Amino acid sequence: MTETAQGEKTVEGAKKLFIKTYGCQMNVYDSQRMAEAMGSEGYVLTETAEDADMVLLNTCHIREKAAEKLYSDLGRLKPLKAERPDLKIGVAGCVAQAEGAEIQRRMPLVDLVVGPQAYHRLPKMVREGAGSIPSFPPRTSSSICRNPPRPVVRRPLS
Repeated sequence: MTETAQGEKTVEGAKKLFIKTYGCQMNVYDSQRMAEAMGSEGYVLTETAEDADMVLLNTCHIREKAAEKLYSDLGRLKPLKAERPDLKIGVAGCVAQAEGAEIQRRMPLVDLVVGPQAYHRLPKMVREGAGSIPSFPPRTSSSICRNPPRPVVRRPLS
């Protein structure tokens, strides 16, 4: 185990995970859940997408122009994905739940789309190469996400 300049503890040869969290407090919690779940698969958090083996964008549909911000960030990741085709890019959260098939249609660089109720399956999805699993049942009306889920197309990660 080594320590980075930022004081992070890392395991030699560990896969690195970068998570960008948009918006709501629920998403901060969900990002922590995803990081913990992926930690069981040998991933450690990193500070930048450029250092990552996997990038997860955890979206919030409530925030203004959420989808536009997502597509903008995905556009910025295109050169990185072109340079490193083995980089896995995933979209999680409410926007993923509401617009999963559209995300994969518009941005073929996205390897994984996962809604909030499927986070516990994230390691299995990555391990088995499943492109996406719809998030069912949707969050309740008291939760942050207001949009109903749409079916999401599966696509291999490789």
